[in-house]
Amino acid sequence: MKSAITFLIAARRCEIRELEQLALSCDLVQAVSELVHLLQSERGTASLHLASPDARFDAQYASHVSATQAAEAAVCQFLDGLAPDPGPASAGGARLLTRIAMALHALAGLPELRAQVSAHPCAAAEATQRYTRIVSALLALVFEAADIAVDPAVSRLLVSMFNLMQGKEFAGQERAAGAVAFATGGVDAGTAQTLAGLIEAQEQCLHRFEEFGSDACLRQWRALEAVMPLTELERFRRRLMSSVSGAGLDRAMADAWFACCSQRLDLIHRAEVHLAQGLKDECARRIAGVRAELGDQEGLLVTLSSVEPEMQALQRTADAVDGQFASSVGGAGMTGAVVAQALGPRLTRSIVDTLQAQSRRLQQVSDELTAVRAALDERKFVERAKGLLMAHHGVGEDEAYRLLRQTAMNQGRRLVDVARALLDMSDLLPPKA
Repeated sequence: MKSAITFLIAARRCEIRELEQLALSCDLVQAVSELVHLLQSERGTASLHLASPDARFDAQYASHVSATQAAEAAVCQFLDGLAPDPGPASAGGARLLTRIAMALHALAGLPELRAQVSAHPCAAAEATQRYTRIVSALLALVFEAADIAVDPAVSRLLVSMFNLMQGKEFAGQERAAGAVAFATGGVDAGTAQTLAGLIEAQEQCLHRFEEFGSDACLRQWRALEAVMPLTELERFRRRLMSSVSGAGLDRAMADAWFACCSQRLDLIHRAEVHLAQGLKDECARRIAGVRAELGDQEGLLVTLSSVEPEMQALQRTADAVDGQFASSVGGAGMTGAVVAQALGPRLTRSIVDTLQAQSRRLQQVSDELTAVRAALDERKFVERAKGLLMAHHGVGEDEAYRLLRQTAMNQGRRLVDVARALLDMSDLLPPKA
């Protein structure tokens, strides 16, 4: 019969495999972060390219497309390197692989989108939405990596990373929408509402990023915030909002708006790069720690294996002595128990201490993961509420999100609270036609 230590060692080896897979997921997140950043820049210049009456943004758009294609190739090469076994045979692994498949399917639509942007047969707003859907598929991949993470410390950093990337995506959408507004010379009420919602969403995501970020990440973030053009950005935002009342926008300011937003996005991306490296370092630290614990437990198993034959031989001798003693005096023998106590107490304590430490650690991991994943559940509520609206009202994903956000703004409530309320009332909705 195998000992308890044998199974503890098996558990440690399983944990190392999970952490190694998590490290690969973090590498993927790092590559996706770079691709998303470049896609956001490409989306912004596509908006300017389509909204401008002249060809002055053609070269800039072509340059961004080339840069994005290189990052896209790097992500695909990374995924090719994972084949033929890109993930563990687990529910979490299956979910991540599904998100990878969906992201690759979304990326497959880029060539057609770029051809249409270059030929001008689509409007700036339509192109922006199509780029946004591709970015959303990539961000969903990052979210899935955070949701299935098995280590609390790494999971916290992944949650921080996802919120930073999501916040930057809302900032990128603001850049694109503002660029179209400046390039066309005005903002309608719907666009103003969209911009206000994007600004609020950025603040919420960046707050959550700070909540789960490490001290080192937060120190770097404060330094980056100090050099962001936030005052200039606020001036541009006021100009955009004031144009709703009839004041026109200076089309020549489109370049300045785009440059201001881009400077901020580039600085946010520097925080992403720093956080991605922190993720890799934390994974390496955890793997090294578990390997050290595995070495200790393997040493304990070796000790147990070497002592066991000696204990069995002594036990047989003791049993024989006990038998002779019992037959001569008619009493029960105690020599075997004495031998076992003499040989085993320190070894037994080591095994018990190891079992108890493992039990406490697993409980702590479970508690910490529960706390971290509560933050991820908010996004799940919003996604489910969007799906409900899409199914019952026949609207697209963007419109469903806009309806949720508008309701939250009108009621002065958080988006997730509106989503939960809608889901709670789902049974009262009329059946789908």
